[in-house]
Amino acid sequence: MTVDPDLISRPAAPGSKAESRSYDDVMHCNRCGFCTSFCPTYLATGDEGLSPRGRNQTWRALMEGRLDPSDAKRSFDTCLLCGICTSVCFAQVPTARLMSQARETVRNAQGAGGPLRFFLRHILPRPTLFEGLLKILYVGKKTGVSRLLNRWGVLRWISPRLEAAEEAVDRAPTSFLRDLLPAAEKYVEVVHFLSCGPNCVNPEIGLATAHILKVQGVRAGTANTVCCGLPGQSFGDLEAARILARKNIEVLENYPQATILIDDSSCAATVKEWPRFFEDDPVWRARAEAVSRRAKDVLEWLTLRPLDLSASSENSVVTYHDACKARYAQGLVTEPRRLLAGVPGIEYRELPEADQCCGGGGTYQFMQPEISKAVGQRKAENIAATGATLVLTSSVSCLLQLRSVLRKAKSKVQAFHIVELLAKGAKPL
Repeated sequence: MTVDPDLISRPAAPGSKAESRSYDDVMHCNRCGFCTSFCPTYLATGDEGLSPRGRNQTWRALMEGRLDPSDAKRSFDTCLLCGICTSVCFAQVPTARLMSQARETVRNAQGAGGPLRFFLRHILPRPTLFEGLLKILYVGKKTGVSRLLNRWGVLRWISPRLEAAEEAVDRAPTSFLRDLLPAAEKYVEVVHFLSCGPNCVNPEIGLATAHILKVQGVRAGTANTVCCGLPGQSFGDLEAARILARKNIEVLENYPQATILIDDSSCAATVKEWPRFFEDDPVWRARAEAVSRRAKDVLEWLTLRPLDLSASSENSVVTYHDACKARYAQGLVTEPRRLLAGVPGIEYRELPEADQCCGGGGTYQFMQPEISKAVGQRKAENIAATGATLVLTSSVSCLLQLRSVLRKAKSKVQAFHIVELLAKGAKPL
């Protein structure tokens, strides 16, 4: 998409306070192009419209009425929301946040609703309904039916997104974390937040976190929390994100002294961002701030509460992939490396381009499978270059993507969440 340079100075007429702030932010983009050297989707495609600079100018053109929403949709939807562009931007343009707003504007303009909006606003806020639906879907995985349909090309014929989802979720858990961990008592020290990934996809991560808490002598338990709201942000339904945030805030206010421990960095970043969901609602913003300031990513918690570790993976060569929501949304860079430095019996090797997105991006790997695969292939090649036998990360979407691209590459490297490694060597008090 190219923008007529003669129209660049045309005044904006944004229709809401959020769009007005967004327009002010996007005006700081001076189109220098420095971000294009780092943007994973631009590096994978070479398409200027899929670079941060291109996306920001597309968003500006849409707000100024110079572009039809249907012409902007692909540019916005293919952003990984990783945040690397902002980290290298001299003007600190918050492109990831702008793309969430842009997606919302496009969907509202196109009258988007239907199944996705219903799912985000009415299924996700109800854990019994959401988790029950997942358990039904997992029957196909456990019986091998979904794999057979994938092998026959049926899922791809229905939708490449279904094919990508079946490939990414390599196994279905027999139980969800909510069913395995005790509920929190009123005066617990830690509320173990039930992120969707550790809860419904990889409960072994949550069990590893719970084991570490037990070893540390910490009184902990789960609360009746729901999805953090990240899917609403990702799909451009910010009201859905607010619905989920409100529900969680109301639950977590019942534990006013407890740390909220989150073992998925994508969710941790979202919980910390809840106040931004309510920029135009001072009452809910204050409530969100009071809760989110107690949120801790497991990476920072373990740095503050170090473990006494024995050798957990003797003679293993380990590398580490930075989840974007840990590195760019929370600034957690030294923490995981400091944790790994304390594990005896492993050799740590830094991953080339560890700061580059793996292409997982939450549901991105299902919604944009072709670009996701291209980004993931580059990550797999960098992992192979380290000679590592284990690659670790701190987000379930990253973990699914890493396992998927490593399988496709026929690699023997195994991927795990960092707490799984640490839990193996944690010594009791």
